[in-house]
Amino acid sequence: MRRLLLLLSVGVATSLVGWLGWRYLPPGPPPHAGEAQGAGMSQMPLPEDGRVLGGVYVNDYFDLSYPLPEGWTEGLQGPDPSDSGYYVLSELVPQSEPGATILVAAQDMFFASKPPPVPPALAGEGRVGVAELVRDFRDAMAAIDGMRIDREPTEVKVADRLLYRVDFSGVGLYRATFTTEIRCHAVSFNLTARDPKRLGDLAASVDRLSSARKRDPGSVPHCIENYAAPENLLRRVEPVPVGPKFMSIPVRIIVDAEGEVKHVHVIRATDEQRKSIEDALRQWKFKPYRLTGRAVEIETGVVFRFTTAER
Repeated sequence: MRRLLLLLSVGVATSLVGWLGWRYLPPGPPPHAGEAQGAGMSQMPLPEDGRVLGGVYVNDYFDLSYPLPEGWTEGLQGPDPSDSGYYVLSELVPQSEPGATILVAAQDMFFASKPPPVPPALAGEGRVGVAELVRDFRDAMAAIDGMRIDREPTEVKVADRLLYRVDFSGVGLYRATFTTEIRCHAVSFNLTARDPKRLGDLAASVDRLSSARKRDPGSVPHCIENYAAPENLLRRVEPVPVGPKFMSIPVRIIVDAEGEVKHVHVIRATDEQRKSIEDALRQWKFKPYRLTGRAVEIETGVVFRFTTAER
Protein backbone atom coordinates (compact mmCIF):
# COMPACT_ATOMS: atom_id res chain seq x y z
CA MET A 1 0.00 0.00 0.00
CA ARG A 2 2.86 2.37 0.76
CA ARG A 3 4.20 1.94 -2.76
CA LEU A 4 0.70 2.57 -4.13
CA LEU A 5 0.45 5.77 -2.11
CA LEU A 6 3.80 6.92 -3.43
CA LEU A 7 2.73 6.33 -7.01
CA LEU A 8 -0.54 8.16 -6.40
CA SER A 9 1.34 11.08 -4.89
CA VAL A 10 3.69 11.19 -7.85
CA GLY A 11 0.57 11.21 -10.03
CA VAL A 12 -0.70 14.25 -8.12
CA ALA A 13 2.55 16.07 -8.64
CA THR A 14 2.56 15.04 -12.27
CA SER A 15 -0.92 16.44 -12.77
CA LEU A 16 0.13 19.64 -11.02
CA VAL A 17 2.58 20.12 -13.84
CA GLY A 18 0.51 18.33 -16.45
CA TRP A 19 2.09 20.32 -19.25
CA LEU A 20 5.39 18.73 -18.21
CA GLY A 21 4.49 15.11 -18.92
CA TRP A 22 6.84 13.90 -16.20
CA ARG A 23 7.67 10.23 -16.10
CA TYR A 24 10.17 7.91 -14.47
CA LEU A 25 13.28 7.90 -16.59
CA PRO A 26 16.03 5.29 -16.98
CA PRO A 27 18.45 5.50 -14.03
CA GLY A 28 20.90 8.33 -14.40
CA PRO A 29 23.99 9.28 -12.43
CA PRO A 30 23.37 10.21 -8.80
CA PRO A 31 22.93 13.91 -8.04
CA HIS A 32 26.23 15.65 -7.43
CA ALA A 33 25.00 17.43 -4.32
CA GLY A 34 27.37 20.12 -3.15
CA GLU A 35 29.99 19.06 -5.69
CA ALA A 36 33.01 21.20 -6.34
CA GLN A 37 32.50 23.47 -9.31
CA GLY A 38 36.12 23.87 -10.26
CA ALA A 39 38.69 26.55 -9.60
CA GLY A 40 37.17 29.88 -8.69
CA MET A 41 33.63 28.51 -8.60
CA SER A 42 31.58 28.32 -5.42
CA GLN A 43 29.80 25.40 -3.83
CA MET A 44 26.13 26.10 -3.22
CA PRO A 45 23.05 24.14 -2.17
CA LEU A 46 21.14 22.33 -4.92
CA PRO A 47 17.38 21.72 -5.04
CA GLU A 48 17.86 17.99 -4.41
CA ASP A 49 20.01 18.58 -1.30
CA GLY A 50 17.00 18.63 1.06
CA ARG A 51 17.08 16.17 3.95
CA VAL A 52 15.31 15.28 7.19
CA LEU A 53 17.26 16.27 10.29
CA GLY A 54 15.85 15.75 13.76
CA GLY A 55 12.33 15.29 12.45
CA VAL A 56 12.47 18.40 10.24
CA TYR A 57 12.69 18.48 6.43
CA VAL A 58 15.22 21.19 5.56
CA ASN A 59 16.06 22.48 2.10
CA ASP A 60 18.66 25.26 2.00
CA TYR A 61 18.27 25.96 -1.72
CA PHE A 62 14.57 26.76 -1.33
CA ASP A 63 15.08 28.11 2.23
CA LEU A 64 12.43 25.74 3.60
CA SER A 65 12.01 24.16 7.02
CA TYR A 66 9.10 21.77 7.56
CA PRO A 67 8.66 19.92 10.89
CA LEU A 68 7.28 16.47 10.09
CA PRO A 69 4.08 15.30 11.78
CA GLU A 70 4.83 13.31 14.93
CA GLY A 71 5.89 9.75 14.14
CA TRP A 72 6.76 10.46 10.50
CA THR A 73 10.01 9.80 8.65
CA GLU A 74 11.52 9.70 5.17
CA GLY A 75 10.11 7.11 2.79
CA LEU A 76 11.27 5.77 -0.55
CA GLN A 77 13.87 7.70 -2.49
CA GLY A 78 12.48 9.24 -5.65
CA PRO A 79 14.02 9.20 -9.12
CA ASP A 80 16.77 11.53 -10.27
CA PRO A 81 15.66 14.93 -11.60
CA SER A 82 14.09 14.69 -15.05
CA ASP A 83 15.36 16.33 -18.22
CA SER A 84 12.55 18.87 -17.80
CA GLY A 85 13.77 19.90 -14.35
CA TYR A 86 11.19 18.03 -12.27
CA TYR A 87 12.36 16.94 -8.81
CA VAL A 88 10.86 14.51 -6.33
CA LEU A 89 12.48 16.22 -3.35
CA SER A 90 11.26 13.95 -0.56
CA GLU A 91 8.63 11.36 0.25
CA LEU A 92 7.49 11.48 3.90
CA VAL A 93 5.52 8.64 5.51
CA PRO A 94 4.27 7.57 8.96
CA GLN A 95 6.63 5.16 10.72
CA SER A 96 3.92 2.82 11.97
CA GLU A 97 0.44 2.73 10.45
CA PRO A 98 0.45 3.41 6.68
CA GLY A 99 -2.37 5.18 4.92
CA ALA A 100 -0.96 8.64 4.27
CA THR A 101 1.98 10.26 2.52
CA ILE A 102 3.50 13.69 1.87
CA LEU A 103 5.37 14.22 -1.37
CA VAL A 104 7.56 17.32 -1.64
CA ALA A 105 8.25 18.13 -5.29
CA ALA A 106 9.52 20.97 -7.47
CA GLN A 107 9.31 21.89 -11.14
CA ASP A 108 12.01 24.17 -12.55
CA MET A 109 10.00 26.68 -14.55
CA PHE A 110 12.96 27.44 -16.83
CA PHE A 111 12.70 23.99 -18.39
CA ALA A 112 9.02 23.07 -18.26
CA SER A 113 7.81 22.05 -21.70
CA LYS A 114 4.72 24.25 -21.50
CA PRO A 115 5.17 27.02 -18.92
CA PRO A 116 2.09 28.80 -17.63
CA PRO A 117 1.34 32.35 -18.77
CA VAL A 118 3.56 35.08 -17.36
CA PRO A 119 1.88 38.34 -16.32
CA PRO A 120 3.19 41.14 -18.58
CA ALA A 121 4.38 43.18 -15.59
CA LEU A 122 6.61 40.28 -14.50
CA ALA A 123 7.78 39.01 -17.86
CA GLY A 124 11.20 40.66 -17.54
CA GLU A 125 11.85 38.92 -14.24
CA GLY A 126 11.17 35.41 -15.50
CA ARG A 127 8.39 34.95 -12.93
CA VAL A 128 5.91 32.15 -13.41
CA GLY A 129 2.16 32.06 -13.07
CA VAL A 130 1.80 29.57 -10.22
CA ALA A 131 -1.79 30.67 -9.62
CA GLU A 132 -2.61 29.86 -13.26
CA LEU A 133 -0.81 26.55 -12.91
CA VAL A 134 -2.89 25.59 -9.89
CA ARG A 135 -6.10 26.54 -11.68
CA ASP A 136 -5.08 24.36 -14.63
CA PHE A 137 -4.39 21.55 -12.19
CA ARG A 138 -7.83 21.98 -10.62
CA ASP A 139 -9.48 21.76 -14.04
CA ALA A 140 -7.46 18.66 -14.96
CA MET A 141 -8.49 16.90 -11.75
CA ALA A 142 -12.15 17.87 -12.19
CA ALA A 143 -12.12 16.33 -15.67
CA ILE A 144 -11.17 12.87 -14.35
CA ASP A 145 -14.10 10.48 -13.85
CA GLY A 146 -14.67 9.78 -10.17
CA MET A 147 -12.58 12.74 -8.99
CA ARG A 148 -14.20 15.52 -6.99
CA ILE A 149 -12.91 18.98 -6.12
CA ASP A 150 -13.39 19.47 -2.38
CA ARG A 151 -11.73 22.88 -2.08
CA GLU A 152 -11.36 25.35 -4.91
CA PRO A 153 -7.89 26.92 -5.35
CA THR A 154 -7.36 29.16 -2.32
CA GLU A 155 -4.57 31.53 -1.34
CA VAL A 156 -2.90 30.59 1.95
CA LYS A 157 -0.27 32.71 3.73
CA VAL A 158 2.31 30.75 5.71
CA ALA A 159 5.40 32.39 7.21
CA ASP A 160 5.09 35.38 4.85
CA ARG A 161 4.97 33.02 1.89
CA LEU A 162 1.99 32.79 -0.46
CA LEU A 163 0.81 29.26 -1.27
CA TYR A 164 -2.11 28.03 -3.33
CA ARG A 165 -4.15 25.15 -1.94
CA VAL A 166 -6.55 22.85 -3.78
CA ASP A 167 -8.24 19.74 -2.30
CA PHE A 168 -9.73 16.85 -4.23
CA SER A 169 -10.74 13.23 -3.62
CA GLY A 170 -11.46 10.00 -5.45
CA VAL A 171 -10.80 6.25 -5.46
CA GLY A 172 -11.05 6.22 -1.68
CA LEU A 173 -8.27 8.77 -1.10
CA TYR A 174 -8.31 12.43 -0.05
CA ARG A 175 -5.69 14.85 -1.26
CA ALA A 176 -4.52 18.43 -0.77
CA THR A 177 -1.80 20.20 -2.72
CA PHE A 178 -0.03 23.36 -1.54
CA THR A 179 2.07 25.12 -4.20
CA THR A 180 4.34 28.14 -4.06
CA GLU A 181 6.92 29.79 -6.30
CA ILE A 182 10.54 29.88 -5.12
CA ARG A 183 13.48 30.84 -7.34
CA CYS A 184 11.44 30.17 -10.50
CA HIS A 185 10.42 26.71 -9.28
CA ALA A 186 6.88 25.57 -8.53
CA VAL A 187 7.42 23.88 -5.16
CA SER A 188 4.56 21.69 -3.96
CA PHE A 189 3.57 19.75 -0.86
CA ASN A 190 1.23 16.95 -1.98
CA LEU A 191 -0.73 15.35 0.87
CA THR A 192 -2.64 12.08 0.54
CA ALA A 193 -4.72 10.31 3.23
CA ARG A 194 -7.42 7.65 3.48
CA ASP A 195 -9.90 9.85 5.35
CA PRO A 196 -10.67 13.59 5.41
CA LYS A 197 -9.84 14.03 9.13
CA ARG A 198 -6.33 12.73 8.67
CA LEU A 199 -5.93 14.92 5.62
CA GLY A 200 -7.02 17.89 7.71
CA ASP A 201 -4.36 17.08 10.31
CA LEU A 202 -1.70 16.89 7.60
CA ALA A 203 -2.88 20.15 6.06
CA ALA A 204 -2.60 21.83 9.48
CA SER A 205 1.05 20.71 9.65
CA VAL A 206 1.82 22.90 6.62
CA ASP A 207 1.22 25.90 8.88
CA ARG A 208 4.56 25.05 10.53
CA LEU A 209 6.44 25.64 7.29
CA SER A 210 9.10 28.34 7.75
CA SER A 211 12.43 29.58 6.44
CA ALA A 212 15.38 27.29 7.00
CA ARG A 213 17.88 30.07 7.64
CA LYS A 214 15.78 33.23 7.72
CA ARG A 215 18.14 34.61 5.12
CA ASP A 216 17.98 38.07 3.65
CA PRO A 217 15.89 37.95 0.43
CA GLY A 218 18.51 40.21 -1.12
CA SER A 219 21.07 37.42 -0.82
CA VAL A 220 19.20 35.26 -3.34
CA PRO A 221 20.11 35.77 -7.03
CA HIS A 222 17.45 37.43 -9.17
CA CYS A 223 15.64 34.82 -11.24
CA ILE A 224 15.91 35.80 -14.93
CA GLU A 225 14.60 33.50 -17.64
CA ASN A 226 16.51 33.06 -20.93
CA TYR A 227 19.37 35.41 -20.00
CA ALA A 228 21.85 33.09 -21.75
CA ALA A 229 20.66 34.49 -25.10
CA PRO A 230 23.37 35.49 -27.62
CA GLU A 231 22.78 39.22 -27.10
CA ASN A 232 23.72 38.91 -23.44
CA LEU A 233 26.92 36.91 -23.95
CA LEU A 234 30.35 38.52 -24.35
CA ARG A 235 32.18 35.19 -24.56
CA ARG A 236 30.82 31.71 -25.21
CA VAL A 237 32.73 28.44 -25.39
CA GLU A 238 30.89 25.37 -26.65
CA PRO A 239 31.17 22.18 -24.56
CA VAL A 240 32.75 19.19 -26.27
CA PRO A 241 29.96 16.84 -27.46
CA VAL A 242 30.25 13.62 -25.45
CA GLY A 243 27.95 10.84 -24.32
CA PRO A 244 24.45 10.13 -25.64
CA LYS A 245 23.41 12.39 -28.49
CA PHE A 246 20.26 14.48 -28.85
CA MET A 247 19.22 14.28 -25.19
CA SER A 248 18.23 17.55 -23.54
CA ILE A 249 20.56 18.60 -20.73
CA PRO A 250 19.12 21.37 -18.53
CA VAL A 251 21.61 23.54 -16.65
CA ARG A 252 21.08 26.25 -14.04
CA ILE A 253 23.82 28.86 -13.66
CA ILE A 254 24.42 31.76 -11.31
CA VAL A 255 26.10 34.79 -12.87
CA ASP A 256 27.68 37.35 -10.56
CA ALA A 257 27.41 41.13 -10.84
CA GLU A 258 30.55 41.23 -13.04
CA GLY A 259 29.08 38.76 -15.54
CA GLU A 260 31.23 35.79 -14.48
CA VAL A 261 29.68 32.33 -14.04
CA LYS A 262 29.75 31.77 -10.29
CA HIS A 263 27.95 28.42 -10.03
CA VAL A 264 26.88 25.61 -12.39
CA HIS A 265 24.22 22.99 -11.72
CA VAL A 266 23.90 20.38 -14.48
CA ILE A 267 20.50 18.95 -13.59
CA ARG A 268 20.59 15.69 -15.54
CA ALA A 269 23.46 14.31 -17.63
CA THR A 270 26.10 11.61 -17.70
CA ASP A 271 29.33 12.24 -15.80
CA GLU A 272 31.27 12.98 -19.00
CA GLN A 273 28.60 15.38 -20.26
CA ARG A 274 28.53 17.10 -16.88
CA LYS A 275 32.26 17.70 -16.91
CA SER A 276 32.27 18.93 -20.51
CA ILE A 277 29.50 21.43 -19.80
CA GLU A 278 31.05 22.67 -16.57
CA ASP A 279 34.44 23.16 -18.26
CA ALA A 280 32.83 25.23 -21.01
CA LEU A 281 30.56 27.32 -18.79
CA ARG A 282 33.47 28.36 -16.56
CA GLN A 283 34.72 30.30 -19.58
CA TRP A 284 31.46 32.09 -20.41
CA LYS A 285 31.24 35.84 -19.86
CA PHE A 286 27.93 37.74 -19.67
CA LYS A 287 26.94 41.34 -19.81
CA PRO A 288 26.20 42.28 -16.19
CA TYR A 289 22.47 42.30 -15.53
CA ARG A 290 21.32 45.67 -14.26
CA LEU A 291 18.37 46.29 -12.00
CA THR A 292 17.44 49.95 -11.38
CA GLY A 293 20.82 50.91 -12.75
CA ARG A 294 22.84 48.56 -10.52
CA ALA A 295 24.56 45.34 -11.62
CA VAL A 296 23.20 42.36 -9.67
CA GLU A 297 23.73 38.63 -9.38
CA ILE A 298 21.27 36.50 -11.34
CA GLU A 299 20.22 32.89 -11.79
CA THR A 300 19.23 31.65 -15.24
CA GLY A 301 19.03 28.47 -17.30
CA VAL A 302 20.34 27.03 -20.54
CA VAL A 303 19.64 23.75 -22.34
CA PHE A 304 22.33 21.81 -24.17
CA ARG A 305 21.68 19.09 -26.72
CA PHE A 306 24.74 17.36 -28.12
CA THR A 307 24.74 16.23 -31.73
CA THR A 308 27.70 14.83 -33.67
CA ALA A 309 29.39 18.22 -33.67
CA GLU A 310 27.80 21.07 -31.75
CA ARG A 311 24.82 21.81 -29.54
